[in-house]
Amino acid sequence: MSRGIEVPITPSVLRWAIEESGYDAEEMAHAAGVALAALNEWVSGDRKPSLTQARKLASKLHRPFAALLLPAPPEARPLPVEFRHPMADQRDLNPSERRYLRRAARFQEILSWLAIELEIEKPRMPSATVNDDPVEVATAVRQVFGISTKDQKAWSTPAIAFDGWRTALETSGYLVFLFSIGKDSCRGFSLWDELAPVVAVNTSWNESARIFTLFHELAHLITGTNSACVESFRTAPRTDPVERWCERFAADFLMPVSEVESVLRQCGWQPGGRLTDLSTAGKIASRYKVSLRAAVIRLIELGPATWALYDQIPPISDNKASSGGGSGRDRAQIREDQVGVRATSLLFAAVENDVLSRSQAVEFLDIPDSAFDELSRNGRRTG
Repeated sequence: MSRGIEVPITPSVLRWAIEESGYDAEEMAHAAGVALAALNEWVSGDRKPSLTQARKLASKLHRPFAALLLPAPPEARPLPVEFRHPMADQRDLNPSERRYLRRAARFQEILSWLAIELEIEKPRMPSATVNDDPVEVATAVRQVFGISTKDQKAWSTPAIAFDGWRTALETSGYLVFLFSIGKDSCRGFSLWDELAPVVAVNTSWNESARIFTLFHELAHLITGTNSACVESFRTAPRTDPVERWCERFAADFLMPVSEVESVLRQCGWQPGGRLTDLSTAGKIASRYKVSLRAAVIRLIELGPATWALYDQIPPISDNKASSGGGSGRDRAQIREDQVGVRATSLLFAAVENDVLSRSQAVEFLDIPDSAFDELSRNGRRTG
């Protein structure tokens, strides 16, 4: 039986792509619909895959089909992050994390270059080290954003709050990407760059949980560190001083001590007392649009609660609500939501100033050419 057209892929390129992906050989063979022995023959160069099989390989690897035809692997570059996780979660980056880290780094490289060409100002944000007081740094960042706790409490839902915080970061010069990395993956990651610093948030969790991740990763950028963080608040105290500082910053920013103490007094708490149910933590979470988990951790840190209260948190507290069907958004809207207003605004400005061609911007955004004009108008209205 004919095997169809064989594709002259480069064995060393296929081997490199599999190693970079994080998938093992069995997973790749299954994706291509062949036995492991057949995949090994492709990697060794003894045989070539069919066109259908090669396309399946490229799809699984999240690489352009043409990449498998390169004469040699591109120069290897390590993933630009330090994988930070609790001591009990010792593992390597998984394939989904690798995929989105590569994508974010590729976006960042292009957008940083555009910022140079367009003479865009550097982000307006304080810098700090883990030796600085996170409370003082959080206060300084609040001043940059110009968003008070009164403004924060006025947001009616966590979704509106997340959008508000994202807009504040993007207005200050940060790129905020939203990726569906998966529940078995990091909550978020950060990539430092002087002109195009990136915060990426895993959308596999609800907006309340994403807000803490947003500021945890911002803290990494403030300290000039890159990270992919698996948040596991239950392991305290942390052995990583950078992670500990980032958690403190996020908590101090979102739930200042004076605000938490005010809620405690309103709930009748007396100094030295212990909270035995989640009602007070729930009020803090609701008022400041944070997760119940983050609110409990804040109370544990400040003294009114213990880990016994943490153990009462429902396992599904950070889960997303069921959407009940499709969102009705088109590809351009989904893409804009993923890469953010600042990224799309840079692309539109680059096209208007002849730094990029329209086709290059459309290719970057991976949208139909017909959607570019509408997306550009939206970007100008909100950017």
